[in-house]
Amino acid sequence: MEARIWPGLMAILFGSLFLFVIIVPLIAANYRKFGRLSPGRIVVWGAFTVYAFALLTYTMLPLPEAGSYECVAPRFAPGASVTDIAEFDTSSARALLTNPAVLQIAFNVLLFMPLGLFARLLWGRGVVATTLIGLGISLFIETSQLTGLWGIYPCAYRLFDVDDIIVNTSGALIGALLAALLRLRPVEPRGELGPRPITFGRRFLGMLGDLVAVGFIGAAAEVARNLIRVSALGQEAAAATDAADAASPAFGWAVALGLQLCLVLLTGRTVGDLIVNVRYEAGSIPPIFARPLRFLGGIGGYMLLSAPAVEHAGFAWAASAYALIILIWAIATPDRSGLAGRLSGQRVVDGFRGAR
Repeated sequence: MEARIWPGLMAILFGSLFLFVIIVPLIAANYRKFGRLSPGRIVVWGAFTVYAFALLTYTMLPLPEAGSYECVAPRFAPGASVTDIAEFDTSSARALLTNPAVLQIAFNVLLFMPLGLFARLLWGRGVVATTLIGLGISLFIETSQLTGLWGIYPCAYRLFDVDDIIVNTSGALIGALLAALLRLRPVEPRGELGPRPITFGRRFLGMLGDLVAVGFIGAAAEVARNLIRVSALGQEAAAATDAADAASPAFGWAVALGLQLCLVLLTGRTVGDLIVNVRYEAGSIPPIFARPLRFLGGIGGYMLLSAPAVEHAGFAWAASAYALIILIWAIATPDRSGLAGRLSGQRVVDGFRGAR
């Protein structure tokens, strides 16, 4: 039982982590394709990531340690699974239901059946396309096993079986037929697609996107600086790490601030605005002045108040207080332009398909 449960737990763990990595691109893609966020589609994508890792973990893991396995001879002739069934008790229906070879075939079919549902819900694919996708994935899995994970192992540590390709493809076909029978449609937001009112939830997602972006940029900048110290300047890894720990985090903060400011000056939008696909309509203030003011009324002002020098001076609370002011102002403003719109004289609008 543990041999079946452990790969499932690994699939849930890694699938959830992968969804966390791609959640921002998924949200951005939703706003660009539909003009709004589709929670149902995000949920389906989350289920799909877990399922994709389940295919990987159940067919590839556990990876054996060197010298702890025997090479497995491939089976290229179809029908060997029938012989496997005959090696166990087949005297009754109950015996067949507990037959290990039958259970293995049933498990492979069930493992590939969800592929048909996801192919229809996410990409709108039909029976033929889904069956071909199942065939391709099964071929890749079995070939990986045949080649010892593409040369990582000197020989096959798992059984390559032509019957598995047939059974897996049949599972994808059954799933596609089931999706067609249930008349499943791609998960998309209901209603007419067009310019949408800017909601607080959308603005809040954009603000979170800005925070995630500056955090990621700052961390990447610090990592890049350490790599340059080690590879280009020839410092020891331990010395570079000690220097990074002793140094102020001002470098990563400055890089993140500078990149966000450049983006706003060039495009008028922050990373968060691009994620949720909103833009600011020009007002009475010329853009050359409005854009820096818009930056100060949002992530720029927050970052300035969260500068290392400000925190060391005992004002670490200032950035949180400013963020709270930004949130309250966005709630209080009917069009959700918030403090940034007030300072810059601009109004936030939907950027879906060039909406005006």
